[in-house]
Amino acid sequence: METPLAGVRVLETGDTIALAYAGRLLADLGAEVVTVEEGTGSPLRALGPFAGGVPDTERSASFAYFHAGKHSVRHTTADTLALAARSDVLLRSTRDGHESIADADVARLRAEDPGLVVVDVSSFGRIGTGSGPHGSDDLLALAAAGLLSVNSTSLTEPDPDPLRYRGELSAVHAACGAVIAVLGALFERRRSGRGQRIDVSQQAAVASVLATAVSRYAYTGQLPVRQGNRSVGPWGFYELRDGRMLMQITRDEEFRRFLHLLGDPDWGEIELFHTTAGRDENADVLDVFVREALAEFTLTEFLDLAHTHRIPACPIHGARDILEWDHLAARSSLPPVEFGAAPGETVPVPGRPWRFGGAVPPARGPAPALGSSEANALWSTPADRPEPTADDGPVPAPLAGVRVVDLTVVWAGPFSAMQLAHLGADVLKVETSTRLETTRGLGPYADEIVGRDRSGYFNQNNQGKRSVALNLKTERGRELLHDLIATADVVIDNMSSGALGRMGFPFERLVEINPRIVAVSMTGFGESGPYSDHTAYGSLIDALVGTATSNGSVRGGPTDLVMSLPDPMAGITTAIATLGALYRARATGEPVRVETAMFEACLAAFPWPVLFAGATGGEVPVIGNRDEARSPHGTFRCRGEDAWVALSVADDAAFAALSDVIGEPGLADDPRFATLAARRLHEDALEGIVSAWTAGRTPTEAAEALQAKGIGAEAVLTVGEVHAHPVLAARGFLPELTHSVIGPRRLPSVPWVTDRSPMAPRSAAPALGEHTREVLAEVLGLSEEQLDELERAGVTV
Repeated sequence: METPLAGVRVLETGDTIALAYAGRLLADLGAEVVTVEEGTGSPLRALGPFAGGVPDTERSASFAYFHAGKHSVRHTTADTLALAARSDVLLRSTRDGHESIADADVARLRAEDPGLVVVDVSSFGRIGTGSGPHGSDDLLALAAAGLLSVNSTSLTEPDPDPLRYRGELSAVHAACGAVIAVLGALFERRRSGRGQRIDVSQQAAVASVLATAVSRYAYTGQLPVRQGNRSVGPWGFYELRDGRMLMQITRDEEFRRFLHLLGDPDWGEIELFHTTAGRDENADVLDVFVREALAEFTLTEFLDLAHTHRIPACPIHGARDILEWDHLAARSSLPPVEFGAAPGETVPVPGRPWRFGGAVPPARGPAPALGSSEANALWSTPADRPEPTADDGPVPAPLAGVRVVDLTVVWAGPFSAMQLAHLGADVLKVETSTRLETTRGLGPYADEIVGRDRSGYFNQNNQGKRSVALNLKTERGRELLHDLIATADVVIDNMSSGALGRMGFPFERLVEINPRIVAVSMTGFGESGPYSDHTAYGSLIDALVGTATSNGSVRGGPTDLVMSLPDPMAGITTAIATLGALYRARATGEPVRVETAMFEACLAAFPWPVLFAGATGGEVPVIGNRDEARSPHGTFRCRGEDAWVALSVADDAAFAALSDVIGEPGLADDPRFATLAARRLHEDALEGIVSAWTAGRTPTEAAEALQAKGIGAEAVLTVGEVHAHPVLAARGFLPELTHSVIGPRRLPSVPWVTDRSPMAPRSAAPALGEHTREVLAEVLGLSEEQLDELERAGVTV
């Protein structure tokens, strides 16, 4: 069951990573994807890294990964329009905002084919941003989304710089959002025969995944601190006798096990360290004891003991370490892809970030040579789809009538199930007061009043769901769960590997209960392989998949990242796999087992360590906020406290304009800066010149002066400024939803806007058990007397 989208035709027109990754995910679900290349081809062909380290546009590992198994055609207006007219989904996204298929042509195509789905991805979207052009620039989207105001080059240095993520975080999250919306549109087209337009904002995609940064501001009015505020610990990089490792202790029981591992030292009896809050308030004192104790261990000794004692800790992998990791070999996580122009020559790349039916995903086809397919030989017949029905009433949400039993906790799992709620599914979150869902016990709390229904962390990631309180330690609680699963279309959990089976619900039993079930299991490291039983927190995934070592100050790293984001990437990737499986299950009536692993989702979205090691045998160059294709490119300090502007100079013409704006017109002719290659070679000097100009201006003054001359620039916004951003307001990104306990609040919603199907939060997150009686009566037909008895017996608590 690897091809739920078999027969779906997708046309990529553009040159961005957002476009390439959206097409990658759709191709991995079985769609037939054609990428249209202009001129010398996709920028990924020139980006590398190149096989053997020798530049060759047909041996680019990044192109091979993002485009393996697709068709490549050269752009001509006639051919591209003809392909668009025969496609199911048209994807558009360009760096400069100038599309190969113009808006007028899109309007004509949609009029001729009402079933066509059209998706646009850009930095800020097309709503509230004027007539364009609507380009795509990762750094500018990160600045406007607030990430650069909270993520920095160091947790400890007194004056750190803002830090982007290598690999275009805004682009890959926007791509995932685009695919979610496309899948929603395909469900709707199956119902009505009608397509729709989808507009995706990279700014909104990032603002929707900033952990508790936005909810903290919405709930308390407080801005997050650039260097973070770790409320749990010990947590960080630690030096051992022969290397460095990462440890993240989150819960009190983990800390007690850690002390036992150390031989129960006397300092562990200090009362200040007995609670999470106490360890947080006295982290500087605790850190001295912890570092002294850990310095006695070798890396292998400590990590073996940590695994035995169930302490979350891991090595910090470089790119080569990832290729040599036995866990990846055991799971076949890095399959080779062949270069289409060099038959027999391959490069290892991340595989599909999901597994259906427990099977290793099949190999992808080769990366296409430039223009290796003829447009007139592809899709010779019109796309096959239902005839459009009459529009004679409100359009239902794509997943209206779908029921989901949500057994997930913390961040990745709830975030995944929430995407299904956004598309209209009835998501039943099963939880209990006898063991509170972790994030209900974590802040920020509304109005700084602690309470299980007041957590911004929980409420951000559980919008649109209904809460059913079931004590699954009781036999009757498990019977009720059984009965809910029997009525559901999807059951999703992110317990440890095999935990749902140990509760009495292995996949075979789930199919007995419900022969059409889509059963989704999310784990950190998958359900097989030597690392499958290890604890997975986001920061550990960052360390293991190379994110920590590939990010940091120029020529620096590894970096203990403030904003660790594997959870939402795993969550949205799982939602994509779930929707694909459900799309097929709805057509066949057959059950589907879906498995995802957080580390594989992150390898897929941020493949650069694998690509560099696989193609060149080397590590990823750490370049801070710089960029291989643009210079200058980074954040520059402005007048004011912690004030910055992001600058992204696209080409030589933009650099000439920059030189004029900053009062240095001769720079454009200076041999050190006259070309991109020269500017990259002398970036230290160039950045010093630009910084001297920005230092005398506020971020807004600098950005406006640069934008007026067509230069890519954005003020680095605080989360408070993001919350009030007029473009996000125009998109309805922060809807006011009324929570049953804390009243109306505005939290982030979705990065897409559609012109047909409702695909956005319908309600605030639920209070604990808010819908228990309603659901058990409505879905299972229980009487008031039966419901009262369940409460008295401690089952529905």
